[in-house]
Amino acid sequence: MPSSFPPFVISIFFNKSKGSVMANIFVPFPSSPSHKCNIMLWVSMEGKETEGMLKMTTDKRQQKRIRSDREDERDRLSELPDCVVLHIMEFMDTKYAVQTCVLSKRWKDLWKRLTYLGFNTTLFNNVVKFNKFVSRVLSGRDGSVSLLNLEFTRCGMAEPKLFNRLMKYAVLHNVQQFTVSLNLSFRQSFEFRPYIFSCESLTFLKLSFNSFDTSIVALPGSLNMPALKSLQLEAVSITARDNDYAEPFSTCNVLNTLILDGCSLHKDAKFLSISNSSLSSLTISGSFEGGAYKIALSTPNLSSLTVTGHNNHTISSACNLSFLEEVTIDTLGYTLFPNTDLLIISWLQVLTNVKILRLYSGTLLTILRDISNPVSVSTQPPCFVQLKSLILANQPSADISFDQLKRAVEYLLQNSPQRRID
Repeated sequence: MPSSFPPFVISIFFNKSKGSVMANIFVPFPSSPSHKCNIMLWVSMEGKETEGMLKMTTDKRQQKRIRSDREDERDRLSELPDCVVLHIMEFMDTKYAVQTCVLSKRWKDLWKRLTYLGFNTTLFNNVVKFNKFVSRVLSGRDGSVSLLNLEFTRCGMAEPKLFNRLMKYAVLHNVQQFTVSLNLSFRQSFEFRPYIFSCESLTFLKLSFNSFDTSIVALPGSLNMPALKSLQLEAVSITARDNDYAEPFSTCNVLNTLILDGCSLHKDAKFLSISNSSLSSLTISGSFEGGAYKIALSTPNLSSLTVTGHNNHTISSACNLSFLEEVTIDTLGYTLFPNTDLLIISWLQVLTNVKILRLYSGTLLTILRDISNPVSVSTQPPCFVQLKSLILANQPSADISFDQLKRAVEYLLQNSPQRRID
C-alpha cells in the first residue's frame, strides 16, 4: 500500500451460512467527505480461500459528488475555441492578456491574435518598462490580424517616437477605434505626425491632450477619414486652410458625433465652419486656452447641441436647424472676455427650433445680467416656435433666487407659443 494513502477504518462481518467475510472500509479523502467502500471476500468454511473476488461499490450520492468534483477541476477555459478565448481576453488590459502566454503551449502565441490592444501606464512601475512593453507587443503581434480597437493612456510625459509608431501601426493594420490620452502639460513641443487623420478604416477617434498650449497638436485642414462616425478632440489646434477659415469636417461623410473640448484655431484663425450634413450630435466645450473665434454651423440634421465651459464663441447657422431636438447650455465665466455682451441670447436666437431646452442656473444669471444691460433694449427675446419643455437645473456654485428665476423664464418665453417648465 502506498505510504501516501490516507488512513482508513475497517469493520469485518462473518457470515458462516454463506461462508463469506464482508469488510466495510471508511476512507476520508482530502477532496471530499468520507468515502465508503465495501469489499467482499469469499472463503470456505475451513478457512481456505476457494474463490477470491474483490468488489468495490460506492453510494450513488457519493458517485455523483465525485463526478461533480471532477467536473469542477476541469479546465473549461482551455476547452473553448480560440475565437471565444480571444474574445474573453479582449476584456483584459493587454498587459494581463500577454501574461497568459506562460499557461501552456496553446496559450503561448494566442495573445498575438488580439484585435484589441490597451496600454495604460498606471499598470507599470516606470515609463521605461511601459515603453519596452508597448514596443515588444507591436513587434510580436501577428501582423496579418486586423487591429479593431487601440487605446493608449499615458499619465506622464509621452515619447513622440513611440506614440507616432503606435499611430502608424494602427493605420497599417486597419484600426477602427482609436483612443489616446496624453499629458503634454510640461512640453514645449511635440512632434505629432498626423498618420491617423488619413486612416480610411477608422470609425471612432478620441484624442485627449492635457496641455496648456493647444497649438502643440494640430489637426490638418482636411480629414481623409471616410468611415469616421464619432470624433472627440480635446486641446487640439485646428488648422485653417485659407483666409483664416477652418473647415476640417466636411469630408467626413458619415460623421454622426462631434465633441470639441478646449480646442483652438491654429495660428489665430478667426472662423471655424462645422459643415456636415450627417452630423446629429455636437458638443462645444470652451476653455481659456482655446481663445475666441466664430463658429458657423451648416448642419441641417443636427438633433443635439451641448455648449459648456468658458465659452466665448459666437455661433451662427446657415440653416434653420429644423431637426434640433435638445439643447443644453451650461456655461459660466465668459464674462471675463471682452465683447461678449448678449452672447448666450444670440445663441438662443439661432436655436429657436429646439424642442427641449436645458439651462443651468449659471447660464440664467448671465442672461439676467445681459437683459439688465441697456444694450439689450434693442434686442428681441428669442422666439421658440417648437419648444415643448424648458428644463432649469440649479448649481450650488451659481445659486439663483425664485424672483430671479421667474424673471429669466418670463423673458425667455414671452415670444414662445408653448410654455412648459420642468
